[in-house]
Amino acid sequence: MDFESIFYFVLIITFIDIAYNMFMEKEGFTILRKNGLKLTKARMEIYAFLKDTVSHPSAFDVFENVKKKLPGISYATVYNVLNKFLEKDLIQELSSFDNKKRFDGNTEPHIHLICPECGRIEDVPFVNSKEKLEIIAKKRGWQIKKYDLNVYGTPKNYKKNKAL
Repeated sequence: MDFESIFYFVLIITFIDIAYNMFMEKEGFTILRKNGLKLTKARMEIYAFLKDTVSHPSAFDVFENVKKKLPGISYATVYNVLNKFLEKDLIQELSSFDNKKRFDGNTEPHIHLICPECGRIEDVPFVNSKEKLEIIAKKRGWQIKKYDLNVYGTPKNYKKNKAL
């Protein structure tokens, strides 16, 4: 190969790499790599599904939806990927009224409106007062019956496996 051919070959490879990285960034997949995860089809599809939905699906719901694009995927794979995403704080887990674990691709601080009758879960931006939340809920057609706020962290004098 002469110099010109090598130059164009390197140039094409560089453009392919740039385009690939732009696609990965656009789709949010670079966060998987940054968290030390290999980019498998299953991980990419599950992550994309959770980022694109606001339905707070169960593991089975994720499985049923991802199976449409990856027919050979197993429920065990979906379950393991969800647990790995939780371990890396890439998604949130919440329990609903029916004790089913639900998953949320929105990891920004926000509030969940949860209906114990039908199971519907809806995201609401984080607000700093009960009054503001009631106004938002009322505009969305919700009547608030109960408040339950959990904040997770580590105390200053943290001791592993020691309750105060």
